[in-house]
Amino acid sequence: MRPWIAAIAVLTLAGASSGRSSPSWSSVSDDTAPGIRDRPASAPPSGPGRKGSAPAVPASPAAAPGGGSLLPGETAPRHRADRRAREQQDAWRTAHPGSAYRYGVDEVHRIAYATCLDEQSHADMLRMLAAQADQQAATLFDALPDVDLFVAVATPADVRRIFADNPANAGMYEHPLRRIVTADIGTVLRHEWTHAMHFGHMERLGQPHAMWVQEGLAALYESYELTPEGGIRFLPTDRHNQARRLAGNRRALPVSQLVSMSPDEFMGRSQACYPVARSVFEFMADQGKLRAWYRRYVETFAQDRTGRRAIEDAFAMTVDDFDRAWRAWALARAAVDVAAGRGDRQVGVEVRAATDGVEVTQVERGSAADRAGIRRGDVILEIDGVPVRSPREWAQATGAIRVPEAPVTFRRGADRRAATLEFDRQAKAGGMQATPAGLPGPGIRGSFPRRGPFASEA
Repeated sequence: MRPWIAAIAVLTLAGASSGRSSPSWSSVSDDTAPGIRDRPASAPPSGPGRKGSAPAVPASPAAAPGGGSLLPGETAPRHRADRRAREQQDAWRTAHPGSAYRYGVDEVHRIAYATCLDEQSHADMLRMLAAQADQQAATLFDALPDVDLFVAVATPADVRRIFADNPANAGMYEHPLRRIVTADIGTVLRHEWTHAMHFGHMERLGQPHAMWVQEGLAALYESYELTPEGGIRFLPTDRHNQARRLAGNRRALPVSQLVSMSPDEFMGRSQACYPVARSVFEFMADQGKLRAWYRRYVETFAQDRTGRRAIEDAFAMTVDDFDRAWRAWALARAAVDVAAGRGDRQVGVEVRAATDGVEVTQVERGSAADRAGIRRGDVILEIDGVPVRSPREWAQATGAIRVPEAPVTFRRGADRRAATLEFDRQAKAGGMQATPAGLPGPGIRGSFPRRGPFASEA
């Protein structure tokens, strides 16, 4: 039995195409999930640091909040009096005196928070989290969290301090503390919030789900849009490009191998595993069977922890046939444009991360950005109607621009401004490439595409 350290889900932006580093997991053995120990469905979960009593079993499936029905044997997700998130919020307030952070609680969605954002970005973040929580509760995890969760959107200085041991990290979810710390309110926060929702469901069920399931679902929610009809459309990211290349090589990481990997094996091959896991879930959603697969996985978990049986049951085919169908689907999707090249519209700036957007570090004289009045130090929040909450999102949003002009929203200090980028007036020769400064390579670029159909599920 291995001595594990802590149940932490970490998102890193360094080097590898996975965009993540290997976390430290708390568990009783290699085949259990972080922070979750096996237990009978009727017994209290016994993950590390758990407080409070076991929720009662509902009289009927309708007793479950969040729009989803409970599965047989699942414990009802009543709100438990667990003080860990509020204690984390109090500790954050004590450690950060002054006015750098705003504090509050979303009682409905059970989120305590500390954010360094201005009023509008703060409101945008709360709306995004609430909408994602409601969607995930209604379709996958059966309920909102049964305990409060603390979300800290940290200043760049605090991010550097918190992640001093691994500067590439951009966010983490610590299950024993019920705490998320994030460097941005886009890709990273959506990923870590999914971990928090999923960990809560695993704890209620007493099911330590496979690593490819945990990380694949979190990666899936890095980029999506909610439809007016209440559905969700998962959008392609740079991970699709990586998965597409692997799909073209039938000897590269078959699905049967992916689902059988231990946590150590998965993290050891993260450059391939993260893109493939996300792509497999995109394929499931595109076929309208993501929820059916997850339901079947939970129902058959005692017989098969890998998820292979759930694939075969939900899709009525062998896992090898599923692998072939997924590869054909991935190859049929065009690669995502994440780099500026000849013929692309050039904004004429270099940028770096800025929590609620991207900070301009350089502006090319005479460029579209220069003519629009954008200056060094401004924080770009949106371009052509697409929020850009990180350099990863900026890279893909700008790489997809084809229109002769595009609106842009940016912040100068606390003052928000709007302008129009006019590309047709830009010099045809030379010019600065509109790519983020300091990115460690294509493995982290492009997580929020501009628009266009992709995997969807109502």
